[in-house]
Amino acid sequence: MPPGPFPIPILGNIHQLGRMPHKSLKAFSEKYGGLTTFFLGSVPSVLVSDPTLLKELIIYKSEQIIDRYNTDSAQIIGREKNLLFAKGPFWKKYRKLFTNAMTKARTHNIASRIEQQAIALNNFFGTYAASGQPLNPHNYIRRYSLNGVIDYSFSDFVEYESESDHIVIKAAEIMEEILATGNPHDYIPFLKPFYSAKRKALGDAVGQVWTYCDDAIKLHRQTLNPEKPRDLLDCILMEWDKSDEKEFYEDESLAKCLTDLIVAGHETVAITLGWLIIFMANNQDMQEKVYEELINVVGKGNLPTLIHRNSTTYLNAVLKETMRIRTAAPLALPRCAVEDIQLGGYVIPKGTQVLMAVYGLAMDDKHWESPETFNPDRWSKESSSTDYTYIPFGLGPRMCVGMGVAKDELYYAASQMLMNFKWSSTDGKQLDDEGVARIALEYKQYNIKVENRA
Repeated sequence: MPPGPFPIPILGNIHQLGRMPHKSLKAFSEKYGGLTTFFLGSVPSVLVSDPTLLKELIIYKSEQIIDRYNTDSAQIIGREKNLLFAKGPFWKKYRKLFTNAMTKARTHNIASRIEQQAIALNNFFGTYAASGQPLNPHNYIRRYSLNGVIDYSFSDFVEYESESDHIVIKAAEIMEEILATGNPHDYIPFLKPFYSAKRKALGDAVGQVWTYCDDAIKLHRQTLNPEKPRDLLDCILMEWDKSDEKEFYEDESLAKCLTDLIVAGHETVAITLGWLIIFMANNQDMQEKVYEELINVVGKGNLPTLIHRNSTTYLNAVLKETMRIRTAAPLALPRCAVEDIQLGGYVIPKGTQVLMAVYGLAMDDKHWESPETFNPDRWSKESSSTDYTYIPFGLGPRMCVGMGVAKDELYYAASQMLMNFKWSSTDGKQLDDEGVARIALEYKQYNIKVENRA
């Protein structure tokens, strides 16, 4: 196996990961190389942090690494009947179903639902700009990201002024909190009986979202009009109906796959928008450059839409740079070696957990000039060489199926937020851009000053 730090009994190398495991693992790879072996409890794991080796593994040897590594928590979340953690023919067939449905959704302009949610979000921000009150954007960008995906998927949404959170937000927060505090039983099996309450809470939370999705499936099936699909779920049911393998699909599994789409997609977009505001507030010159570009391309008083995206190159660069420097998923979801894999002069044994160093690759000074600096201009000169060092949505056959929807959500929200308002810190100081490592790399919550553009 590849080299790595010496593991101690029972813990392996868990004790060396600390509060910022993505940074600790980056330090491992700097010391031991592009393939690094470490142990989470008794589980052997290999971190891939060399872009050439990553390409060889994920692209050219994809069938050897196609499966997920499923911990006990992963089993609770999906029971191997979902998009995130399923193996073999199951995920391939459901992924194809979703991919075809998303293509159909574009032909019916269902993304316009996301546009309307972005308008609603920015109207709400306008009330803070008019009042001059400081704003903590956390709850509102989370509601936007949720609305973007559930309106697009189910024709459902939650009001921004609502006193209570939507069931999906509540469940996602419970799931995130449980997973973020760590589940030692995932890697130290004899601890499992001591975490029964925690495992039940995780199962209850995800079960609520399954029920929500299952109810949506039943309602959509009763009201479906194939001539006028309303949303993604209508398109999925239409693809299901014309499939040659109709008997393979079932409501229960579809509900689990939809749960992945809305929980994972909602978190990624919300976190990225939270980071975007921080970096725009901390770099006023860049924020002004985005504003001027939007005014020139869109025109004052007009609404930015996806037709403007190709012409707003600097805004696109800002979004890319935000996802590079503070990628929401610093290690992506783990893979599992289906068989012994020969790679880089080493062997990755069958059953080994394999992780992609998403954060490590994006912050490696061998591939990026001054990677710790937020610099959108790098995308005008480095974009041709970053294929396998910039992978915020993953890589290969199992990359994020909702990537297109997430990018649309980000563009709609960001373009309106930066065209309509000026964002700055409430005290003239820089906002904290270090972040907190949970399941995702999150920002620390903050207050922000928002002003209407003249």
